Amino acid sequence: MKKLFVTIAVLIVLVLTQDIFAQQTPVTDNISAKGTVITHISVTSKRDLDFGNDIVPGVIKAVDKSAANSGKFTLAGQPSREISITFTLPTTLSYLTNTLPISFTTTDAGYQTGASIVAFNPAVVQNASFSATGTMDVFLGGTVTPSAGQVSGFYTAPVNISLQYTTN
Repeated sequence: MKKLFVTIAVLIVLVLTQDIFAQQTPVTDNISAKGTVITHISVTSKRDLDFGNDIVPGVIKAVDKSAANSGKFTLAGQPSREISITFTLPTTLSYLTNTLPISFTTTDAGYQTGASIVAFNPAVVQNASFSATGTMDVFLGGTVTPSAGQVSGFYTAPVNISLQYTTN
């Protein structure tokens, strides 16, 4: 009986400690942490939004985004990657202490990566993707509304564009 008890005790110890006798050398492997930084976005102002030198007091004057005197920016970046386009738009042009109202419709901006210009609202952030070659043009039209008594002069205001990659 004592032998049976010792045999059972030894078997219990062996069963409970079998992991102790398992592989003592750890198995290891590794992976690399890696990533590629994409091309920075570049922007070049190609032409100003130009209402010309013949604005008549009291007569509204508009420039279409596809016109030769529309504002134009040329962009370059990572091919086929999506960016967000944000304009900071003026509400007036200024000459000395005088102002000239300027406004933008919901289709006064556009971007082009192929044959046609895609219209968008310049007052709202717009997402667009670079062409397969990593290029894009962005255009801006608008409307000035001179008063009947508008003071003559050369009126200006900055139009800013901000660009950044999206996560798409």
